[in-house]
Amino acid sequence: MTSSVTNPKKGFEDVLGGLFLMIAFTLVWTVISEFALRGRDYWSIGLLFIIVIGFFLIAYRKFYTASKKIKGEAVTVSAEDKAKSKWFNIIFIVEGVAIFVVVNVLNNTGHGNYFISSFALIVGLHFFPLGKIMQRRAYYLMGSFISLGAILGIILTNKGFPAYEVTGIVGAWCALATSAYGITLIRRGNQLLLNSSTQSYQAGS
Repeated sequence: MTSSVTNPKKGFEDVLGGLFLMIAFTLVWTVISEFALRGRDYWSIGLLFIIVIGFFLIAYRKFYTASKKIKGEAVTVSAEDKAKSKWFNIIFIVEGVAIFVVVNVLNNTGHGNYFISSFALIVGLHFFPLGKIMQRRAYYLMGSFISLGAILGIILTNKGFPAYEVTGIVGAWCALATSAYGITLIRRGNQLLLNSSTQSYQAGS
């Protein structure tokens, strides 16, 4: 398997792929939160995470531009990468089926107000097998944090808190988790930029 050290282009592609997902997920959770709250938070959650997403977009463009300038070895897909991709897809299929089943069970039993928290719990739990397959410790941390927020949402719902409050809290909690991982990816991308600059300087010396 070609590492990001010997092939920085592969490293940038990994960062760009992950950052794209974190931008999308942060936006989704922010919309869920603000749609439920309908301005009761004075749109502060939306404003905060729109700023974060803007920061991510600027970083994404920077890394994308840098990756296009690298005249390195072409990125090849190894047998290990193919196996990871296969399990990645399987996990997402299982996640989708689990969400579909949970939605129907909750709706048919009159517990639809538990949906967002249950949805977040499924999302959080799916990061644990992903962490093992992709060998990324950050996935375990993100999965734990999101699962904790989901459990909090279930507890608050059980105590009679309004659905809009629970959804707002869980949505903001999950957006915070995806934002934190996005920042981790940006740090990784900045390190790749530094390494690329150092290598270019040494090559020109």
